[in-house]
This record gives sequence, C-alpha cells and structure tokens, in this order.
Amino acid sequence: MSMLERLAETYPATPPVARLKAAMLFAGVRFHRCLLEAADTAFPNYMPYHLTDGEPPFRGKRQVQLPYLLRLEDDTQLRLRIKDDSPFQIRPDGHRLGFAIYEGERRICPTGFEERQPWTSMLTADGTPMRATGLSQHGDMLVMNVAPGCEYFVVPGEGRTRNLSCTFCLYGLPDKQRMAPLGQELYVIDVPRPTIDRVIEACRHPTTEAKQLYMVGGSMLDMAEEGERFVRIAERLAAAGLTEKYYVACGTGAIPKAHMKRMRDLGVRGACFNLEVWDPAQFARICPGKASIVGRDRWIGALEDAVDVFGPDHVMSAFVGGAELEGEGAFADPQQALDSALEAGETLIPKGIQAVYSLFWKMTGKNRGEEPAYTLDLFLRLNEGLAAIRRRENRPVNPEFFGKRAAYMQLEPDYDAVDPAFRDHPKFVAAASAAGSAGAATGA
Repeated sequence: MSMLERLAETYPATPPVARLKAAMLFAGVRFHRCLLEAADTAFPNYMPYHLTDGEPPFRGKRQVQLPYLLRLEDDTQLRLRIKDDSPFQIRPDGHRLGFAIYEGERRICPTGFEERQPWTSMLTADGTPMRATGLSQHGDMLVMNVAPGCEYFVVPGEGRTRNLSCTFCLYGLPDKQRMAPLGQELYVIDVPRPTIDRVIEACRHPTTEAKQLYMVGGSMLDMAEEGERFVRIAERLAAAGLTEKYYVACGTGAIPKAHMKRMRDLGVRGACFNLEVWDPAQFARICPGKASIVGRDRWIGALEDAVDVFGPDHVMSAFVGGAELEGEGAFADPQQALDSALEAGETLIPKGIQAVYSLFWKMTGKNRGEEPAYTLDLFLRLNEGLAAIRRRENRPVNPEFFGKRAAYMQLEPDYDAVDPAFRDHPKFVAAASAAGSAGAATGA
C-alpha cells in the first residue's frame, strides 16, 4: 500500500489535497534535475542545495539553487524539501503548470512553483538588492524581518551569556551576516532608518502581488521594548501607505496591550504571538526563554488582550506539532502530545484565537532531517481534531490573514477552504468578493 493510499484509508475526514501536502511536507521529494532549470523562474529557496556525488554539475556548479515552494492548481502551497528516500518525485509534464507529482510511477496531479516576483531581482534607490532588505515572500504573504537576531540566544548572565532559545529554532540565531547588513544591534529598540526605507521601498513595489504583510523579528528580552520597536516600524509603514495596501499583522512576542492599541490605530489588523507548545512543562522545556523571561500565563493573557484589540479571528498563535516528542524530558506517548495540542485548540479557538500548527521538522542536532514516523500521523490526527473544533465554533481561519497561498507548512486553510460548513461564512464571502474585485481591476 502506498503512503497516499494508507493516509486516505486512515484519515478520511482530511481533504485529499491536505493529505498529499502533509505527506510531501513529511517525506519530501526525490531529487530530479528538472528542479534545476525550474529554479530560474521560481521563487528561490533561501538555502542552496549541494548536488550529491552521483549527480553531474549544473552549469559548472555543484552548489545550486532550487525552487522554494510548490503550488498546486487549487492554490495549495507547500515547501519543497529534498529527501533521498521519498516515495514522491516531481517530473516534467505537458500540463500548463509544466510539472507533475508522482508517487512511485503513479502520476498524482499537476503542479508548478511559486514564481519569482520581479521585485526580488531589483535594487532599491541606494543600490541594495530588494531581496536583501529583510523581506521574503511565500505566495500571498510578504514576511518583513528587519531585526532577525533573537536575544533569547544570548541572555546576559553572571560573566557569560546563556542560550535560552526555543530548542527547535535556528531562525533567530544572531548571525552577524544577517544582522550587520540590516544594522541590527541586540538589546537596541530602533532599527536604522535606512533599513526601514529600503524595506518599505521593496514592499511598495507593484509586482509583489501579495495581500498580507507580516512583521516579524527576533525576540527582545523586554516585551515593552519589543512592543515599542514594532510600533515604530508600524508608524513608518502607515506613513508609506502600506497598512492600506496590505493586511498588516504583527508577529511579536507577548507585548503589552498598550502597544497593540497603538499599532491598531496605525492600521495593523492582526497579531500572532507564538506559544510553540501548549503543555506547561513542555513549554518550559522547549521554550526556556519564553517561559522564564515572559511566562506562559502572560503569553496567553497577551493573546486574549489581542482579541480585545484586533477582534476575534484576527489573532493566531503558531505551534510546532511534534516538538513535544523530541529530546530529553519529552512526552513518552504521541497521544499525550495530541491531547495537549487539542487542548490548545479547545481553549483558544472559542476565544477567537486560532491555534495554527506547523509540521515538526528536525533542523538541529546530528539527526536533523530524520523525523520519527509518528510526526505525520500526529499531524493529521491533530489537524482533523482542530478542524472539527473550528467547525463546531464556526470559526474558520481568517483567509484575509492566513490563506492557502500563505500556508506553506500548515494545513488549516486547506481544510477550511473546502469545508461545506464555511462556504457561506462572512470571512470567505468577503475574501471571494475581494479576489473577484482584484481580478476585475486587473482584467484577470
């Protein structure tokens, strides 16, 4: 029995495209040389790929670029991942999208890649590549990170610093190669004005074709200082008209309510404060900085404050499905992790806070990339359970904030977009109307 056949039999409540997406996020795809030329026009992966010894060089090089994101016909989006033992492969195809997904020798469906937008090849007025301004894109969402270094990696102590970063995370590593070009200094609120000027210039470019702008950054140790940093950034975005051009959301830590209100008044419409894991003991183990410096109760309180400020359905918290099962002190039973994650949904969703789960990719340690098999089944069981809660509470994920073409590691929008219970939900009607208006305006 193939992987997709097994998943169809085991998870009938999951839409077929979500099963395919989850399977490919977990298993990846085997390398095919068609990916090399596809990278010429696809949005590029931020990490280079090293050709294996059995592969000849490509254009004289062994370190090459691959596409970043797959895009299916219905706008389902997923991150491309190469794994040698995957049952899946992408091959050239006569379909208009140019490629197809195969499981073994069985053609599953056509696919293409998220295209490289023209802005990524352009320069700002001072000659800086727009792709080096702290801006990245996945589909409908621009992610703006002009202060990537996270202070939890270097918490000051007695004569030395301590690493209290989340155990699964490398995203916020204070790498000088990332921080220096943006002028970021740890423990300093302000981002240099030229840095903001450049990223605003990139965001204002008419070819982004994005709908959302998500402000993120490395965590600060003082939540009031972090809130102030993002208020100052939001002031610049508002002055440039970007809070009207995009649905702008803040992806900060558990900042004070006063800073949320200031951002709302500037046109910021949503917030996402990431708890990462729900269980209190696992939160302390996996997120030692967030647990000891901010605290779980304060984090949850900030999410509830955000609902008061931005409104229900405009608040999310991201989680990592399966992180509770990795490392010393982990849950011994996958059912414990599932029960805990569903408890997050039962607690948060009725309050207007979406619990949004990414599949756990092991990115650190000697066995990185070798996730245990429970992760895929845990992920699908969890997503079926969360979808049932959203349906019961009549609270789909807000497509203005987080739609199918923004969810490249998550499944929630893929469930809700095809759920008959949400067909006439005001959020989906409004999103469809906005899409229709945009198409009419552009002649699409």
